[in-house]
Amino acid sequence: MTLLLVFILIAIPIVSSFYRLQITEHEVLAAKAASQQFVTQTDLPRRGMILDRNGYPLVMSSYVYRVGMTPGDVASKSKDIDEADIVEKLGFYLGLESDVCDSLLEKIRADRASGWTGFKKNYTGHEPVLYVSIASEVPENQAMRLKDWLSANRVGGFRFDAEERRVYNNGNLASSVLGLTRMEDGKVTGVSGLEAAYDDLLSGKSGYTFAKRNNYSTQGLIPFSEPVSRPAEKGYDLVSTLDIEVMTILQEELASIAAAAGLIEGVHGLVMEVKTGNILAMGQISSFDASDPTAVPIGFTAEDWSLFTAEEKTAYLSSKLWNNVNITDVYEPGSVFKAVTLAIGLEEGAAWEGSMFNDDPIVIQGEEISCYSVHGHGDETLREAFYLSCNPVFVHLGNRLGKDLYYEWIKKLGFYGKTGIDLPMEASGLLHTSPMQIDFANLTFGESSSLTAIQLARLFAALGNGGYTVVPRVGYASTDGGLDAMEAFPVEEGTRVFSNETCRRVRSMMADVVERGTATGTFGAMGFDLGGKTGTAIHGNTEERTFSFVGLAPIDDPEYVVLVSIHKPTTGITLSSSAARAANRVAARLLNLDGKEQHYSSDELAYLSRPVSLPDLSGYSLADASLELLKLNLSPVVPLDTFFLDQAAVRMVPEAGSLVGRGSTVWLYPEEENEVEWVAVPDFGGCNYHE
Repeated sequence: MTLLLVFILIAIPIVSSFYRLQITEHEVLAAKAASQQFVTQTDLPRRGMILDRNGYPLVMSSYVYRVGMTPGDVASKSKDIDEADIVEKLGFYLGLESDVCDSLLEKIRADRASGWTGFKKNYTGHEPVLYVSIASEVPENQAMRLKDWLSANRVGGFRFDAEERRVYNNGNLASSVLGLTRMEDGKVTGVSGLEAAYDDLLSGKSGYTFAKRNNYSTQGLIPFSEPVSRPAEKGYDLVSTLDIEVMTILQEELASIAAAAGLIEGVHGLVMEVKTGNILAMGQISSFDASDPTAVPIGFTAEDWSLFTAEEKTAYLSSKLWNNVNITDVYEPGSVFKAVTLAIGLEEGAAWEGSMFNDDPIVIQGEEISCYSVHGHGDETLREAFYLSCNPVFVHLGNRLGKDLYYEWIKKLGFYGKTGIDLPMEASGLLHTSPMQIDFANLTFGESSSLTAIQLARLFAALGNGGYTVVPRVGYASTDGGLDAMEAFPVEEGTRVFSNETCRRVRSMMADVVERGTATGTFGAMGFDLGGKTGTAIHGNTEERTFSFVGLAPIDDPEYVVLVSIHKPTTGITLSSSAARAANRVAARLLNLDGKEQHYSSDELAYLSRPVSLPDLSGYSLADASLELLKLNLSPVVPLDTFFLDQAAVRMVPEAGSLVGRGSTVWLYPEEENEVEWVAVPDFGGCNYHE
């Protein structure tokens, strides 16, 4: 009886444990066991490309691989291939040195010779190597060739870990528009620009692989096991509105005017279609190469850059390079805004082109407002006041409208808000919510309020397309099979804000600005009918200026709006015509790209036929030398990798004394040695000037 009682007492906990294991906790314990025997590996999708409007890949993805092995598992099912053969192929496909191969072979043989097949320690006391890293940053083509050989010869024990890399084919063109990415949990994620705005589209969907794992807890798969998987879905490609050729033109002209202005930052511009709002190009100086966004910025030597602290470097890069200043930064537009006041005045019937005004100084709330011309122009028509850019006249025009009506128009035109462009971090305009009379007066000619470049471009697009607002955009369509398979994104319909007749009349006066006003005489623009408005804004009580120009091309039936702004030049640039020059050269080159021909007047042909003798610019800084060339209607170029504008111009190509045509490109270098590739000049006999 006692023995039976003892047996029962012993049996009860055992039976209870079996019941718990088999019944109560069966599912939980089974799951734990499965997690030890099986592994789920996430298969990350390839990120989609970003294409320009013609299909050129601006951004694409590639993979690099980390290749590793579990030495005890390295073997082939084929009897004809041993460890030495496997290591020889490793060296061949991965480019390994012989001593590295010898070390790998030694590790493989050590574990396999000791009978290692999954125990943590064998009877000899030998501690196996669970994972050996063989190579990292292995290009995809190399890794795939090795992987194919291993698969074909049934070799196990190796692991390939992929890491996606974004490849940028645009150099420093529109990098702030395309944006930056970062790695999150092994996946590329957009953090700015188009990469962020269209992250969901580009990212695709992750897949998985569910398979038996080895006993080493290295997350490796058992060789030759049959996994269950769901393939990853590749991200869609984004077709953008950008055009690589237009981007190149814009960036070249921005760099040229930046050199003449002595600026390594503070110059920006854009090109937009007036009817669609499609952005063909956005650019800025300073810019960066998206493949290396933390590299030494333009205009800095490595030594100069090393003097910055880590915090100072980050602050400079994020505010001057990585930000797309065309949408994030606001500035006073200056007289560019007179086009807005003019359009409102004409639309409301407050004046017409021949209306007479006087531009004598006026005083409002103790502040004098006068014409930029020292002696003024006296009595003049509204048309004359526009192309001569007389501030008092536009104050008078604003007064005819009245403050309340004027600000109703400003709100209607969207200046208090955002344009809705499909890029992150767009800023709103900064305007007075309860303006005083002096605030109202200043706004009529573009001061005391700040706007973004994209806001100004949007307004000029409306004047160019007959009076409709457009929503600027950089994303055009998605595709998984090239341009033929793309699905265009819906376009938001614009709202009419001005009549077609008002727009025509404003454009007529914009043409005067280029023909006889503040934006005349730009080489490259001659022979085309262009128009626009210049602007100068003063920074407080300082001598610092912002010069800008927004133009339409061609002016009679506009297709494009071109904007260029120059902030705080340090050289002798003192007029907004410098911004007009850059913008009109962009416009002319763009029209040339479209196959449109220039038609010169006899005076223009006579001017263009007179060559320029290049001056001796020895002793000039690169900035001052660039400005001197600009004054001669030449196009200065300082290569961006030697954009040290305060250094002396040591070499000029062509050299001093050479005779060159108007508008010719002249290269400037801060050192004697440079990479110049000389080519034979063809015979241009029989060609016209444009050809």
